[in-house]
Amino acid sequence: MRNISFRQIAFLLTGCLGLLLISQRTYGQREVLYSQYLLNPLSINPAYAGSRESFHLSAFLRRKWFSVRYAPITQTVSADGAVANGRVGLGFQAMNDRMGLFAATGAYGSAAYRFNLPALAKLSIGVQGGVTVLPLYDFASATTLNRATGSFGVGIYYQSDRFFAGVSAPELAGRTLSFSGQAAYQAIRPIMFQVGVPFEIDDNTVLIPSILISKIDTRPLGVDLNLRVWFNEEIGLGASYRQNSPGLISTNYLQAFAEYQLTKAIRLGYVFNSKTPESPGSMLFDQNSVHELMLRFSPNVLKFTY
Repeated sequence: MRNISFRQIAFLLTGCLGLLLISQRTYGQREVLYSQYLLNPLSINPAYAGSRESFHLSAFLRRKWFSVRYAPITQTVSADGAVANGRVGLGFQAMNDRMGLFAATGAYGSAAYRFNLPALAKLSIGVQGGVTVLPLYDFASATTLNRATGSFGVGIYYQSDRFFAGVSAPELAGRTLSFSGQAAYQAIRPIMFQVGVPFEIDDNTVLIPSILISKIDTRPLGVDLNLRVWFNEEIGLGASYRQNSPGLISTNYLQAFAEYQLTKAIRLGYVFNSKTPESPGSMLFDQNSVHELMLRFSPNVLKFTY
């Protein structure tokens, strides 16, 4: 795999950042994925596709009450892997959301190209495209019709043994129109910057602090403070405080999660959200908090990844 010069890196970064900054207002809905980025980085950055090299398949189930029938629920699936000797990453995501302010179903594909850098570091540039289907209600005719809107995003991701960082705009394009020709739903359009540093506390413990900064036009700056710790590459614990989250409506909430590497190929996870991430209106429910389960399958995994 060929190396690239720092001049080329600067050119690529500048070009991708330009795409992030010149995009215009758009419409759509895939914000339900953003809150999963600590366990599924592909949800905010398409350049992450294939960065673990081996194939990974993750399934998430988010629910208000596990014991109540027809409770608000969100189901998501994410898969990614690498081809062409690790140079190209491919990813796929699908969601079925029945918990946010708007019901939504969507599917999105990602592709990333990876460059080798000194000291075994890698730089990836990725794009993402897909479609989201929203049910729109027309009060004039008292009918509901599903309308599809396109989705497009870009991102850059840098990864080494001691540092990782990414900048992305997961939603740049797409529009949903109501029956009258007016926009029924206007999506947010965040620009996100993520950075983290893994620390080896001892031979069996790794600490991973990270931060995510998000900026949305006309909104205050969003800041996520995250901390994860892994023991013996078997048990992972984490917590996150999120202020002005990049959801449909900004909110502040806490997230706590635990992961368990059941076998080399299977990982289980549990996530607790103090509020519904995409809908502060969840306070209308008797229970504000949301629970989430994760199952990850990684056959033929090459190395352990956090």
